Amino acid sequence: MKRLTSLFSLTFVLLLLLAGCSQNSSAPASSGTETQTSSAEQNSSKDGSTDENTLDKIKKAGKIVIGTGGNYRPFNYMNEKNELVGFDIEWGKIIAEGLGVKPEFVTGQFSGLTPGLLAGKFDILLAGVNVTDERKKSVDFTEPYGRDGVVAVINKEGSNNPADINDLEGKVVGVIGGATAQAVVKSIGGYKEIKEYPGETEVFKDLVNKRVDLVSIGRDAAGDYLKNSPDGSKLEIAGDPYTIVDVAIPLRKNNASLKEAIDKIILEKKQDGTYQKLAQEHFGLQFDK
Repeated sequence: MKRLTSLFSLTFVLLLLLAGCSQNSSAPASSGTETQTSSAEQNSSKDGSTDENTLDKIKKAGKIVIGTGGNYRPFNYMNEKNELVGFDIEWGKIIAEGLGVKPEFVTGQFSGLTPGLLAGKFDILLAGVNVTDERKKSVDFTEPYGRDGVVAVINKEGSNNPADINDLEGKVVGVIGGATAQAVVKSIGGYKEIKEYPGETEVFKDLVNKRVDLVSIGRDAAGDYLKNSPDGSKLEIAGDPYTIVDVAIPLRKNNASLKEAIDKIILEKKQDGTYQKLAQEHFGLQFDK
């Protein structure tokens, strides 16, 4: 009898526990002290990533850290006073001013800039970066602030010169590592060898010394080098650009507030004439809006 009473008591307790668990799992939370969903949760994307809210971090720090190359005229380079100047640098200052902070430029080899951005070393990149579908897989891009196209630069006295960038059969091609021009060469194919260099100074030096048959590089950088370098008269652009593409600012994905703020600044500068003025000053040409 005692055993039956004990079993009955145990069964009753278990039923109460199950009823309590069922109520907790099905009933919605309702409390006067309920915490609102965080902004990070609200901005969560389908892949589970969240808005890093880099804009708030930038304003709190009072500076925006900008990754750039420092060896790619006329976008970013060191002048005779060892000062970092160029088209990208002008835009970096404009964007920082528009955000109400100071710009801090950090230079590095082009191939390491995107990994540095993704690792949080930089807030944005300003390095003459062409917008491509492949790059869109890892970063977001702002409104374009420039345009460029890949060309072939040759030595006028070369013995194996191409007719244009599409004529790569059996050629040794010099490129800046990680640049769009390298991807263009690989997509065209037929070349004998690709040689990678950290910047335009090194790659053009080997072209002058005939260690490569051509250099695949952005049209604007090529034109600037031919115009301003002591060796520029020895070189020339062969044929037309492979394609004309947008140049924009890469930033980490899911930073909608930062992208929106920078887009607004760029669009304002397109409206007030600054965009065209900078293009004329640094490239001697006008960009289409």
